Amino acid sequence: MMVRTRGAWRLGVFLSLLFILTASLGPVLYTADPNAQNLLAALSPPAAEYPLGTDQLGRDVLARVLHGARYSAGIAVAVIALSLVTGCALAGVAMWFGGAIAAALTLFSDAVYALPGLLVIILLADVLGGGAAVIIFLLWLVKWPEYFRLSYAVGNQLMNSDHVLASRLAGASGWRIFRFQVLPVMTSYLLSLGAVSVGQIVLSIATIGFLGVGIAPPQAEWGMMINDLRIYWQISPVQLAAPVAAIVWVVLALLIVSQSMPAPKPRNSDA
Repeated sequence: MMVRTRGAWRLGVFLSLLFILTASLGPVLYTADPNAQNLLAALSPPAAEYPLGTDQLGRDVLARVLHGARYSAGIAVAVIALSLVTGCALAGVAMWFGGAIAAALTLFSDAVYALPGLLVIILLADVLGGGAAVIIFLLWLVKWPEYFRLSYAVGNQLMNSDHVLASRLAGASGWRIFRFQVLPVMTSYLLSLGAVSVGQIVLSIATIGFLGVGIAPPQAEWGMMINDLRIYWQISPVQLAAPVAAIVWVVLALLIVSQSMPAPKPRNSDA
């Protein structure tokens, strides 16, 4: 496990923010059309007109990498938001009612979590067809149990901890206990899980794109770019390396963030 250091944390945050800025501002600042074809310039090496060269159809690789970043980031944000809301809401229901309802929700989430997620996504994507909405739905389908399991486990542990019991005896309200004792710790755990999940989602999107069951062409997507350029790697190594480097960059940055995130510190609910 990576040591929690300020240097590693700052590096991970910097690389992650750089990815966010690239995904949001890159296509705006670099306005080349990612789908414009120029067969006369197919597989051109990097030059002033094409900083990262062109692919087999003469499309600007840099423009496609930037638009691919926006596509991956957009899907990742949507999947994380849906999974977070679903998982936390169901965990709240399980904690509130307990008993058979909690047992049923836990069993159901465990059953979904036990499925081979990537294989399920590939099979269902092939059946349902590509498209951003389908990919978001399938990724949410296999991701929400992670947030339920974490929220339920951490929530139960915190609500039965000595600090919370002491606050209850001291007369602190349930809201103050949740706000100062539970929420800070829960948020830290969820942020760490979210960082890992984004990296996993980016890899999943690239994998299904590489296999040809993800987003439909001509949408720029990193996995699809790797699949298109892999047979030309000897004559166009830079073009192939660009989407590969982008995937490695994102996954590494988010892994550093998740592993070096500062430990949560509950506050005194009586303050």
